[in-house]
Amino acid sequence: MKLQTRKRIFYVFFLLFIIAGIVVVLYAEGWRLSPALQAEKAGGIYVRSFPDSAQITLNGEAVQNQSTFLSRGTFISGIFPKTYTLKLAESGYDAWTESALVLPSLVTEMKYAVLVPKTAAPVATSSTVSDFFEVSGNIVTTDESGTIALLNKTIGHGTVTSNSTDLKTAIIRSISAKSGTITYTLYDFMNASSTNFSAILQQSGIRSSPTTNVFVDPYDDTGIIAQTSAKIVDIDSGTHQAIAVETAPTGEIIESPIAVSPSAMAWARLSVASDNAGAPGTSQIIVYDKFSGDTVDSSLFIKGPVKQLVWVKNNVLGILENDNTLYLYNVPKEQLSTLANDVKQFYPATDGSAIAALEYHSLEIFSLTTSDYYRFPLPQIADVQGLIWYKDQAHLFVQYPDRVAFLDFADIGLKNLTIVSAGTAASYDPQQNALYLIDSGQKLLRFDFPE
Repeated sequence: MKLQTRKRIFYVFFLLFIIAGIVVVLYAEGWRLSPALQAEKAGGIYVRSFPDSAQITLNGEAVQNQSTFLSRGTFISGIFPKTYTLKLAESGYDAWTESALVLPSLVTEMKYAVLVPKTAAPVATSSTVSDFFEVSGNIVTTDESGTIALLNKTIGHGTVTSNSTDLKTAIIRSISAKSGTITYTLYDFMNASSTNFSAILQQSGIRSSPTTNVFVDPYDDTGIIAQTSAKIVDIDSGTHQAIAVETAPTGEIIESPIAVSPSAMAWARLSVASDNAGAPGTSQIIVYDKFSGDTVDSSLFIKGPVKQLVWVKNNVLGILENDNTLYLYNVPKEQLSTLANDVKQFYPATDGSAIAALEYHSLEIFSLTTSDYYRFPLPQIADVQGLIWYKDQAHLFVQYPDRVAFLDFADIGLKNLTIVSAGTAASYDPQQNALYLIDSGQKLLRFDFPE
């Protein structure tokens, strides 16, 4: 072969090498040749489904599910920028569909694609259920006659007003049909015994009445907190010793919402007289240290009555005023900020990272750790009775008078606002990832959500 021919072959292969190298680099950077033979930068979609075995389609074309034991989720790469229809389906679950906008060189993430179970498991009870509560799979039910039962064994009669989070104790309120006398009973699940708590309340200066607020401290199952418009006491359920936490000054009343955290309590005192610290109609917020027994802060005054008081975090208090303004109060910094208006009720996430504000015209979700914000014009929002956070903090159960829906925060267009079931009195257990509710036949159902 002549030298000139060998040089030509060398230069051709060298040129091909350069071209191939450029193509590889451009491909690695996301460039693709579109059907119209135009070079475009591609993007991708990452989706993690629950259950992780769900079948995936993109614009109707099947996509291989890449989830494994070690690596959850599926990455769909090399797709051209536009809006795709992503669908997940699995036997026994409602299908999940969402629009996914793919942008050049970016990955659109769908990390919390939860499919809703179609069917529920009936929970065995000895009779129809009018009310219930659940702790770690243990079910305490109340029937129409007021009979309260645990595992179909009668433990009392009346209404369960409060229970400890570890199912050690519960407060039962009963009303005599003849005399109308109200009795509070402390039921001990560990010893299967009852203690008439009304006499203990009376000794502590608390009169049993329909407005008396008696509940178990959610962070201390030995502590019973009792409150009237004039007084708050903390009673040790074992020793029956009572500590006077608050006595309202003349011309002030203690409002009913009491917020309890592991270390503190907070309540509001409404001024009804002109000679008090606050003007008539204003509420003074009191923060109390449970361990030292001292008032930590009493400097905050709100211009009207307080509807709701909840600790968002240990040191941040959510305050809903009677005019529907929602405030956040940082206790150590004594800083008050307005979060939302037109609020009916608010629901902090269990980890304190966000707040869901149920408003008269929309649902707003505020992240307290990032810039994330969502607003949903829920259908028939005036009928919504309550919200429950799902364990991933990216979904909410929405309780209507006759049904429960499941809201996905990524579902801006409300395509996946799925009706879980007709029913009432919804209760969610994040440890078991199960939703309980009472159906129209007063049967208790359990829906197991996918892990």
